[in-house]
Amino acid sequence: MELIWSQETTNEPPKQRPTKDIYLGIGSSVELPCTDGVSEGLQWRRNGSLVASGPVLNIHNASLGDKGIYTCHGPNGDTIESFHLHLGYAPSPPEVQCFVPRYPLKALCSWTQTPDPLLPTHYITTYWSDSEEQLPAVHSCQKQRDQDRQCVLQGEDLNPYIAYLVNITAVNALGSATRILSVLLEEMVKPDPPVDVKATALPGKKVQVQWAPPPTWTDPVTFPLKYKVHFYWGNPNLDSTLGPYESESMVWSGLAAGRTYQIRVSAMDFLGHGLSSEWSDPVNITLPKS
Repeated sequence: MELIWSQETTNEPPKQRPTKDIYLGIGSSVELPCTDGVSEGLQWRRNGSLVASGPVLNIHNASLGDKGIYTCHGPNGDTIESFHLHLGYAPSPPEVQCFVPRYPLKALCSWTQTPDPLLPTHYITTYWSDSEEQLPAVHSCQKQRDQDRQCVLQGEDLNPYIAYLVNITAVNALGSATRILSVLLEEMVKPDPPVDVKATALPGKKVQVQWAPPPTWTDPVTFPLKYKVHFYWGNPNLDSTLGPYESESMVWSGLAAGRTYQIRVSAMDFLGHGLSSEWSDPVNITLPKS
């Protein structure tokens, strides 16, 4: 079957221009022109539905409901222009938090943005020593993916006793914003939670609790941890936190026969630097009645 085009002035099919990406801030306005030398009989469609007619489409006080694919069509229905309208915000300075789960060789920094940009945003992440050197060496804070909101300071040369400046710069099509945070690794220590928590009932209404250091804390001999153990039974007013313990087990006596206890463990740097870990996953144990 022969393919016949509706245009009389050429044997070539009409050339559709590539879709243009338009990035617009929420609440802003934009004019989308339909430029093909034709001013009559033009129609605009958003995601295939008719929205307006004329050579220029005006969008005022744009909201998220305005995003989508806009196409301008000539009198014969051919697509003359195509725009992909993206709505969002320019980045705000990231709110950055850092902590050290693997002392002293690894620090994690993560960040949030308010409001969320809603647009593809990539992050420049670097750090350097806050020393008196005029030109300190700048290192990359490693991310797995370009749009990740977490990066890792890691290396044998990290010094827990000196301050570092961490730069997080957010960049998207509407602008950029930077936050520089001064961090001292020694003050940011926050281990991951202990693992392999076990509870065993002992004679005399006692419970023995055992656990292991977090796997990310790779040298608990050189950099020891201390632990707290949380017991909970029944309601928020019935709980008790014991410790700190320097070993990886403890025994609590005087418990109630037949009662179920929920037990969790947290870890902290032995010298008290930084913060306690989050609580471990809970384990439950019910003491026998006899």
